[in-house]
Amino acid sequence: MGTRNFNTPVTLRLNQGRVGSFRADNAADALDYLKRFWSGSRTREYRRAYAICQSALDNLVSAESARAYLVSAAERAGVLYRRRDHSPATTIGDVAEARASAHPY
Repeated sequence: MGTRNFNTPVTLRLNQGRVGSFRADNAADALDYLKRFWSGSRTREYRRAYAICQSALDNLVSAESARAYLVSAAERAGVLYRRRDHSPATTIGDVAEARASAHPY
């Protein structure tokens, strides 16, 4: 069973009256969150993230692929803590936003 850690953990919001956040260090943690704490709709992105995380546990895809699908689904559902929320989670949107706000000199 593949439980390789993500290069960067993903921090996710806890909803439904829970206070705090959930840190996913690997695909097993991500599946735990998706099963127990996901409060949004079971969208296509959710189902893809779930399937890819399961595939990572079966060593069929990389941990980073699982992380990317988890981040995508969480971002769409509004449960991803971004870096500006004091989280280590980084998305492509964060990088683009940082570049856009950088001073040209």
